[in-house]
Amino acid sequence: MTFDFFLLTFSHKILAIECTHQCISVAVGLPDGVVEETLREWQRTAESIVPLVDRVLLSSETVLEDIDFLAVSSGPGSFTALRIGMATAKGIAYGTGIPLVAVSTMEALAMSAQEHVDAACLVPVIPARKGEFYYAVYFRKNEELEEGEKTVYAPVDSLRELLESRRERCAVVARDITPLEEVCRAVGADAVRADFFTAASLIPLAEEKFAAGKLPSLETVTPDYQQKFRPKG
Repeated sequence: MTFDFFLLTFSHKILAIECTHQCISVAVGLPDGVVEETLREWQRTAESIVPLVDRVLLSSETVLEDIDFLAVSSGPGSFTALRIGMATAKGIAYGTGIPLVAVSTMEALAMSAQEHVDAACLVPVIPARKGEFYYAVYFRKNEELEEGEKTVYAPVDSLRELLESRRERCAVVARDITPLEEVCRAVGADAVRADFFTAASLIPLAEEKFAAGKLPSLETVTPDYQQKFRPKG
């Protein structure tokens, strides 16, 4: 488990939850910095998420009544962890009346990678079943991020074909890049380990959405599962 304070600053007081895959992360964004805690044992999401929220609020000397809005990573990702994270965020929102902003995990992952790589094409990747992944494509356009291909659920061969078809340099970004390093080497793409992607990474996109207004009702905020469920046998 890691605890961090860093000097990103935000216009609002935001509680952010990210537990879509491979770790659990909770952050409080404040005008004078971010307080964040990350737990690597993400299989313990159900028992850990609420105590983690409580600890980060305490560490940041913030109470829920001070929070302007919540941000939650909407997926795709692990079915169980994603569902628990979304349920926790919605439960807090229902109980307190605090607005909830759902943020695309893919978009937040791509946006957080921009300061770590200089490739024109960013391909955020999240593991699904063995040998299969969720991925999307984003392009840098005048210091902004433009979606090139919406989230796809596909085997690794499809990802290889995508990278081979791109003329511009691509960076594949994933928390665990190990399963994709060979593919990246074969096609000349950068392989980027996204240790930098945490709950704090959700906050810039969440602030944009909050500032734009017209937030959806809580009833319509749902996880973006993406995965095609298959019957056993």
